Amino acid sequence: MKQAFQKIFKSEIFLSTLLIFLVTVITHGLSIPSLGYYHDDWYLLWSGAARGAESIIPLFSTDRPFMGVLYSYSYRLLGDTLLNWHLFALLWRFLGGLAFFWILRLIWPKQKYITALMAVLFIVYPGFLSQPNANTKQNHLVGFASALFSIALMLQALKIRSAGWKTVCVTLSALLTANYLFIYEYMIGFEGTRLALLGYALFQDGIRGWLSLAKEMLKRWWPYPLVTAGFLYWRIFVFDSSRNATNVSRLAEDYLGNLRYMSIRLTLETFKDFLNTTIFAWFVKPYHTVSSAEYSELGKAFFIALGVVLLVWLFSFLAQKYFGDRYQEESLPNLSRDLLLLGMFVTICAVFPVVLSGRSVELNDAYKSYGLHPISGVVLFVAGILLSLQPRLRQITLFALLFISVTTQSLNTQRWEKFWQYERETWWQLTWRAPDIQDDTLVMAYFRDGYRLQQDYEIWGPVNLIYRPGPAEAPAIQAEVLTIETAYDIMRKEVRSNFVRDIPLNRNFNNLLLISLPTDNSCAHIIDGTLPVYAENEELLVQQIGAYSRIDRIIPTGEAALPPAAIFGAEPGHGWCYYYQKASLARQVGDWEQIGRLYDDLSVENLKPGDQSEWIPFFEGLVNLGREDEARKMVKQEFKGRERLRYPLCRSLAIDPVYPPDYGYNYEKIRQILCDS
Repeated sequence: MKQAFQKIFKSEIFLSTLLIFLVTVITHGLSIPSLGYYHDDWYLLWSGAARGAESIIPLFSTDRPFMGVLYSYSYRLLGDTLLNWHLFALLWRFLGGLAFFWILRLIWPKQKYITALMAVLFIVYPGFLSQPNANTKQNHLVGFASALFSIALMLQALKIRSAGWKTVCVTLSALLTANYLFIYEYMIGFEGTRLALLGYALFQDGIRGWLSLAKEMLKRWWPYPLVTAGFLYWRIFVFDSSRNATNVSRLAEDYLGNLRYMSIRLTLETFKDFLNTTIFAWFVKPYHTVSSAEYSELGKAFFIALGVVLLVWLFSFLAQKYFGDRYQEESLPNLSRDLLLLGMFVTICAVFPVVLSGRSVELNDAYKSYGLHPISGVVLFVAGILLSLQPRLRQITLFALLFISVTTQSLNTQRWEKFWQYERETWWQLTWRAPDIQDDTLVMAYFRDGYRLQQDYEIWGPVNLIYRPGPAEAPAIQAEVLTIETAYDIMRKEVRSNFVRDIPLNRNFNNLLLISLPTDNSCAHIIDGTLPVYAENEELLVQQIGAYSRIDRIIPTGEAALPPAAIFGAEPGHGWCYYYQKASLARQVGDWEQIGRLYDDLSVENLKPGDQSEWIPFFEGLVNLGREDEARKMVKQEFKGRERLRYPLCRSLAIDPVYPPDYGYNYEKIRQILCDS
């Protein structure tokens, strides 16, 4: 048993695969318990829960129909459970790494150490930072891995003598080609990669003359252009995409209408994206993530990166001990040249279709996915540079790239973790504050800078999953993102109807319920337009719109809605924000006795807010209960010198809100203690 165990760990292929797996888990898997749902995840989750898994298919009928089919089956398999999607995405990231490793070993079977490290660089590459957005990005990861496995199977067919197994490999390869093309059309550049690697592999096998090489390539390659041609025929002549970014006719009109400009743009943007993916991705995004990180975040990221570096160092030690010369220095000059040329060609093949379609690789947008499919070309190119260096500098540079990459991935993941923390806690706090919300309410949630929500479904998705969990054809509670443009819609009291894919929406801007999360330390503030209270650091846009927020859209009675645990996890602990939300709910109905009890509980538990404006409902409660001495003490301790907090509230209090007598609101005394002291 001991000898068998030692034999396994002396197996180079086992050690290499284990290394790839461990690097994948350490870099992308350790954070999974803290990650959540984001952005485009929400309309799919709502549609699957409210309309059934089959409804996901027509969601994508306007741009990528086949992706809707795969997405529907993925939803049937994984459901709403958050952990499932992240593990599924992690699996496909690992499978993509294995497919790339397989390709490398088929082309360079003697370069065992180098190909293993190239696979590691593939896994940690910092130009793709959307892995935490697992639900949406699993489509990209599946398409990417499908393309790589397709190429690997084609190359494997070159090595197989059995006609039967050769046919199996080619057939599977062709099917995977169709699979990735129908998922994401802009990955079509992989067909250029296929042709280049096929020609290189045949050249490596001893086929030299250009005519002989071309004939042999055509003999091996012909099934794949047939598949690609079939896809292109369907895409161009049969399928009519209503989405501008994927509509071939509109794209052709753009080029024909301004051919000179579009040609110049195509050339320059392709060159720029080549530099972005091969060079700048290793330094620009790392610089931004490191420079904006807190010390605690840096410490965690450095620790994880150091773990990966030590793991690779251990692998290097074992490779030297058991497998001899790691680099085979005599072969490196030619290998370096080949990798540089192949890497350059493969990367350009990857980015060219993206630029052709009017898009580009954006390093500063962690949500974009166009940095994923160029990874194989980038790693080939970077490996070519590394192998051109002197041995000591080569190893130092390799470890430096690993450290930079894993640090960047970790810091990026920590940002996604914080984003989910804001989202998750906001929706839990909303249920503490609002037992129910009226249908046709227009909810706007405005998060702090750097974590703003981008689309309306990022709000109505979670809100309806919480408050209207049953079957529905359209969201009962509406939403919109607060911007300067939508602020005018609020002031004009617009009513608008539109669709998110095939989901109908009807938004009445007169029914606004505004939620703000102004700082890291704030609770979610549900703004009462009758007497709005703003945080000291509240954005002016929120303050301009706050008076339109209708607190009467909240139904304050009945059993509170409970966020589904599979999506939102367990209920957060009842700290300060729980008491603040319950006090705000009690204020809505004039239950000052309840506020007094909550305040007394706070005093016993010694809880304090991170935002002083959150004392206001307790201050009002103390005054309305006749506990004026405690209210004056609170003003002196918590509000003195905070003019940015007091001024907007006192400006609102300059006019009596005229609450009904049974509400029990002592307007004169509240204004006097808060504003005249």
